[in-house]
Amino acid sequence: MKKKDMIWLVVLGVITLYFGSTLVSYFRTGDTLGIPEFLLIIGLVIAWSEVITWGTRREVQKDEMGKEIIKKSNHISYNILFISLLIIWIIDYLFLGNEKNYPLFIALCLAYIINPVAQFILVKKHIG
Repeated sequence: MKKKDMIWLVVLGVITLYFGSTLVSYFRTGDTLGIPEFLLIIGLVIAWSEVITWGTRREVQKDEMGKEIIKKSNHISYNILFISLLIIWIIDYLFLGNEKNYPLFIALCLAYIINPVAQFILVKKHIG
């Protein structure tokens, strides 16, 4: 393990311990978690999943197999995100009666259109 990787691992561990203890104190005092706390939890989960997935094998991430894994996982993630947003919007629109949830509808539309636009740009870039 490189020295740089070890430093980042220690920093991530310290950040996790600090904010983990802060979040535990929220539960002890009965406070509710807000949006910043949820974003922090998501960020820490993402950081740790990167460490667990790739670890010290950065060369695997950069070779053909790693690039293929990243490409497939991006495609799967995009489809899961789009389907999740669609289901949430349908539930919100039909069952909860919230017909004016424009931010969710805009997010759904963006999720629907981003992949074809990105593919168009990449095709034009590579084919000309």
